[in-house]
Order: sequence, then C-alpha cells, then structure tokens
Amino acid sequence: MPALTADRSPDQLVAELERLIGVDWPTVWAGVPEDAEKRARWCAGFDWRPLWAEAGLRVRTSLGGRLYLASAAPGGPVTRIDHTVWSARARDTDENPLVTDLAEAHWTACLTALRGLLGNPTWHGTWNTPDFPELPGRGPWYSPQWRLDQRDPYRVAVWRFRTPGAPVFELKATLGTGSEDRPTAADARIELSCHGPREPDNHEPAQGTDVRRN
Repeated sequence: MPALTADRSPDQLVAELERLIGVDWPTVWAGVPEDAEKRARWCAGFDWRPLWAEAGLRVRTSLGGRLYLASAAPGGPVTRIDHTVWSARARDTDENPLVTDLAEAHWTACLTALRGLLGNPTWHGTWNTPDFPELPGRGPWYSPQWRLDQRDPYRVAVWRFRTPGAPVFELKATLGTGSEDRPTAADARIELSCHGPREPDNHEPAQGTDVRRN
C-alpha cells in the first residue's frame, strides 16, 4: 500500500484557512525576525509555534497544522505560505494508479470545501487545460513544456481578490509520477499556497471580489 505522509481533512483545511484569512498580512509579508526571541514573539502574535528555519520558517499552528513561510533570505520578505494538506508515496510504479485515485478523491473534497469558504475559483483546471494560467512564484522549470511532459502541476485552482495585501490563494495537486517515457513511483501532494504581492503575478484580480472575513 502507498505510504500516507500527510492527511488533513477538508474541514481541517478550511479551519486553517479561516485563521489565515484573518491574519495581519502586511506584517507577514514584511518578514520573520532573525533574532530567535523576537521570532518567537512574532509567531506568538499569530498563534504559531516556530519549528525550524531553513530557506524560510516552518511553524506549527494552534490547530495542529504546519505552515512553511518561504523567504529568499533570513529576515527577508515572506513571499508565500504553504500548507501541505495531503501527501502519499507509492512503493513502485504499479501503485501509481491507486495513488492517483486517492489524490483525485481528496482533491475533489478539498476543492468543494474551499468553495464553501472562498466561493468559486477565479480559475481551475488540469495540466492540459488550454487556458492554463501563469501561476505566481514559479521557477524557470515550470515551463508549459514541463507541465505537459510531467503533468506537473496536475490540478490547480486559484482565487484572486481585490483586497489590498491579500494573498493569491492556490490549491495545487501534483502526482510526481514522471513523464510517460520515464515514469517514477508517485510522490503525490495536495498543497494550499498563499502567495504574497512580491511574487511574480501578471494577472489582474477578478472584478468585484473581496476576501471573506477580511
């Protein structure tokens, strides 16, 4: 059987996001203090517990989830927050179809739950959807050709809002199965990312939208 390495329920995802929506985003984007004592106080202001710092900071939330605050340098601006909702690894390629089915089922449940909180996404689709958008915060390896060859990301839903300083919310599923000619054992993941204004983003937010509970 595949190894399940993260398994947060859709209700837990919504609860974590409800807490995130209410944070002081300008303070988050400004960056995490380098000094350990100041960092602990900074985290306490969000009801987070610092875990370890490496290319950013990992924290534990009061609801038991783990967040990754990405930053290019210690003390630098936070560019996004990642929360892994679900992940599973196949022992070999024979288990890839099962991992894919599990990922699809959890994706559907998570997307339905987020629709109840955020409304319909600005965009959602799969790796081969013709109008697949340019997503924020992607490295050069995330070219259209990479996406088509690797089916990475496999599914994406994006919410954009007009509230100043509000994140771009992205729910993303990856399978990690490699390409058709070079398949690998699945390393699947469903992740929620909150992208900050400092990440590359060439798209305007949807008209007439706002962040709930802001």
